[in-house]
Amino acid sequence: MIYSFAFKIHIVISTITMLAGIATIAMSVQGLISKRDYGRGDSGISIAFNVALYFQLILGSLIYYLLRTSLEGPMWEVPDTQNDASLRFWAIEHIALMIFALFLTQLGRAFIKKSKGSFRKFRASLFYFGASLLLILFSMTMALTR
Repeated sequence: MIYSFAFKIHIVISTITMLAGIATIAMSVQGLISKRDYGRGDSGISIAFNVALYFQLILGSLIYYLLRTSLEGPMWEVPDTQNDASLRFWAIEHIALMIFALFLTQLGRAFIKKSKGSFRKFRASLFYFGASLLLILFSMTMALTR
């Protein structure tokens, strides 16, 4: 019961994360095209995307380690993890992709803070958050095909 509730919250927060990521990319593209200044709203939405990914990491870790362990045992102890594509995806691939996506957003935030000028900030935002969003979309696509 707790597992399914936590999983549903994870899905809701992932939707919020995707919306924040899409908004970040849209604002970056719009900022580059219109050549406007990088403002508080731009910074705020990128922070929201970054924070949402951290929430996902915490909740996903809870689901993976604590709740799954109490229900079925750790995934790495399941005998067919390496032979079953679905189990391998959730045990290894999804986690690796999401941690790398979080790393990219954190790196993007650092580059935005260090960048001088709005053009460079928008460009860094588009590159790092765009790459992160692509990893998230790729992982979601992989999850649907498993």
